[in-house]
Amino acid sequence: MIEIHCHDCGGFISDPSQISHRLPSSLMRKSFGAIPTSALCTCTPPVVYGPPAGRSSTGFQPGLN
Repeated sequence: MIEIHCHDCGGFISDPSQISHRLPSSLMRKSFGAIPTSALCTCTPPVVYGPPAGRSSTGFQPGLN
């Protein structure tokens, strides 16, 4: 199973349906967000930079599903 961690706090995201997917700014591409931890994420909503699973970040590439 793939573990998903919040990019704001580094906590483990137990409910992926609540994730707020955001496209990274040019500044965020230089860093990788918070260091992943074994603690649960307490952010509302959890933040992950990048498109949702199976979706392309551009309109030119088809999704994986």
